[in-house]
Amino acid sequence: MKKWYTIGMYLVLILIVYVFKDEILHWMQYGDAPVLLIFAAALGFIIVPVIPYKIVIGLLGFMYGPLLGALISWTAASVASVIVFCLARYLFQKQGRAYLSKYEKLEKLQAAIEKNPFLTILLARLIPVIPQAVVNVIPAITSIPVVTFAVASALGKIPAMLLFAFIGSNLFAGTSKLVLSVGVYILFLASVYVVYCVWLKKRWL
Repeated sequence: MKKWYTIGMYLVLILIVYVFKDEILHWMQYGDAPVLLIFAAALGFIIVPVIPYKIVIGLLGFMYGPLLGALISWTAASVASVIVFCLARYLFQKQGRAYLSKYEKLEKLQAAIEKNPFLTILLARLIPVIPQAVVNVIPAITSIPVVTFAVASALGKIPAMLLFAFIGSNLFAGTSKLVLSVGVYILFLASVYVVYCVWLKKRWL
């Protein structure tokens, strides 16, 4: 009964966000809503990804500036990750395993998470080529503590949140800062990816 209640609530949330996504975005950008309501709207767009969350981060950066915009985005994303993790672990573990079975190359990632959960989750968050839903679900079907997942996941989200909030805050302020920021971020990601590949290869040779 509890499982079906959760599914029903999730479907209602999906329907509301999908039907009113344009109105919600307009309200977030031009309305005079309290920060807590803006946070709730951002949380809804993460749990129900009807639009890319990077757009929401940029919008919040435009509204509140790079630091506060990034903070709101980061907090919402971190809370949403824990919600999805808990749903996958306690209510939908069978479905989570079925979802992961679609990705044939995840065995090494899952094994790495079980061996060194904190560092693997942190690196997986830093590398955007790994689907974020996968990073939520794989740890959920292992035995790692929720706190370990939550802290590593939250730390790994910080660079992207700062970048896209900065882009949003400087959207109409010229291109030089944006190009420099994106360039630095790309170099950072490339470095993290190389470190991740070398580390993963050494562990499983």
